[in-house]
Amino acid sequence: MTDGIGPRLLGLLGLARRAGKLAVGTSAVERMIHEGRRPLLIIASDAGEGPRARLLRLTPVRAVLADVVSRDDLAMALGRKELTVVAVSDPDFVQGIERLAGEAGGRR
Repeated sequence: MTDGIGPRLLGLLGLARRAGKLAVGTSAVERMIHEGRRPLLIIASDAGEGPRARLLRLTPVRAVLADVVSRDDLAMALGRKELTVVAVSDPDFVQGIERLAGEAGGRR
């Protein structure tokens, strides 16, 4: 994992998961969006082009944070074997993630 916001982002995502505020995996993310919750998406830096393009077409979303953590780091931090995308719509967690991204200029 690279230095910078990666470790702090993974810690914040772990807290969101334990609080039940994190959608983990493509199906859960799509369900959150279809429910009208406008989440912030976090896409793994090494997501394949096809899955990445599909995820970037999902709307409406609040923001997309990509290229910060790898699939392996994301999966390991959240107790999964494989993981490409997560999303959070809780305002407090979104604000914390946006603050981290702003520090690194990583928001898209």
